[in-house]
Amino acid sequence: MAYSGVMYVYRRRRRTNPWRVLFLLLLIGGMLYLYSHLQKRQQESAVSIPESPPTPTRSAASYRQEAEELYWDGALRDAIAAYQQAIVLEPWDISLYPPLVRLLVLDGRVQEAVRYGERAVAMAPNSAPAWATLCLAYDWVGWVQDAVEACERAISLDPALPDAYAYAAEAYMDAGRWNDALQAAQQARKLDPRSVDAHRAYGYVLEMMGNYSGAIEAYRQALEIHPKLAYLYLDLGRNAQALADTRGAIMAFKQAVGLAPYRADALAQLGWAYYAIEEYREARTYLARAIEADPEYATAYGRLAAVYWTQRDYESAIPNFERAIEMAYRAARRNARAFFITTEPIQEAYTFPTMAAKVLEGRLRWADPQGNHLTADLTPTDPMGRWAGARGRLSLDPRTGDYTLTLEEMPDPPLGQAYVGWFSGLRTLSNLPLNTGRLPLPSESTLTVSLKAEPVKGPRIEYFYTLGLCYYYMAQCERAYPLFDAALQIDPKDVNALEGIRLCRQAEGTPTP
Repeated sequence: MAYSGVMYVYRRRRRTNPWRVLFLLLLIGGMLYLYSHLQKRQQESAVSIPESPPTPTRSAASYRQEAEELYWDGALRDAIAAYQQAIVLEPWDISLYPPLVRLLVLDGRVQEAVRYGERAVAMAPNSAPAWATLCLAYDWVGWVQDAVEACERAISLDPALPDAYAYAAEAYMDAGRWNDALQAAQQARKLDPRSVDAHRAYGYVLEMMGNYSGAIEAYRQALEIHPKLAYLYLDLGRNAQALADTRGAIMAFKQAVGLAPYRADALAQLGWAYYAIEEYREARTYLARAIEADPEYATAYGRLAAVYWTQRDYESAIPNFERAIEMAYRAARRNARAFFITTEPIQEAYTFPTMAAKVLEGRLRWADPQGNHLTADLTPTDPMGRWAGARGRLSLDPRTGDYTLTLEEMPDPPLGQAYVGWFSGLRTLSNLPLNTGRLPLPSESTLTVSLKAEPVKGPRIEYFYTLGLCYYYMAQCERAYPLFDAALQIDPKDVNALEGIRLCRQAEGTPTP
């Protein structure tokens, strides 16, 4: 056999490992699954999935509608809250303010009403309804002349607005302009015979004129239009009392309490009606409830003290009379309107300001929503004059009467004169404008003083002399004398205070002049 020269080499073939094959298959399968999953996610992300619809937000219009429904149901506080919520949503809607201001006044929240009312006329100075309701708020807070001016402006803007005439009637009556009041009330009823406020204002005018039967008829006409207004039942009950119809008054006051059990004035009126028929237990119960409803309501403390006084429970009467005086001071200070500085001739005491010598002035405004502090930024009355660079600030705590006055960049007053500070809206017990007295000369053109706005006109005269008599019967004349003196500041001829002084001097063996 021939040999070709080619050599074949035989290689043994490696045997395949089955576990490796299995691993590779699993790896390939996993990669295919991952790829498929990613593809599916991409496709799903490309599809728009609708979101859950958002919860609808209530509109101001819905709150307004709710407020109107609540008003006709007699739920004034709930109606007020609804109007306030509407204003939060649409604070620029001037039409929301007048009905809110009106309800705040009728619910007894007059300072709050003034704040909303002034905000409204600042936003819309040509709004007749805004000026009309501000007139109502001013009148009920006691700023009668400002109320008259506001109502007259409302009438000039809209001579056919019934509410403007109704509120003007009240303001005119409080200003002593009886004929104008009667004409305005009659005009309001003529313009809108279905106006609750027109009939109420007419009733008020007749009441102030002493025509209690006519007033009752007017209030009943208002109730026929709206039978669920608590304050109308208070008006009705008050006039029934004036006619010595105590049982009728109690019925009216009970209806008021039923509609508005939170109203301290309704509870106090009902308690006082029970006092008039000598049902002292019922009187104490309702007067105590009035104090629970409003712990700052001076009238409730004064009347509860009177019940204890009648029952000769002097120990219980004393703290209630003291609280009545304190709360009346507090309420009076809340009505302070402005503060100003004048230059006056140097003397021991001051009675009235020289308005032509006013150098700084500022409006008092609430510094906090809780109504705990009033502040005024004082600016020059003549921006180009001698006091052009001067400024000041006053801060008053109505709860305590403490106030701080700071003046800066004040030049020395003219020769022979002194600076004196004055409050607008606050008066002394003798009905003179409350002032700081002569202020010390500023040191390096700056002055800071801390004073107290007390006593001020506010507490009823009987609180002072009856509390003084309580102390007399408790053999504490040293505490009675200042109270009799305070009563005599209000009325120098008050026979009760003079008799109290006589009794104390007699008890002490002091000769009576």
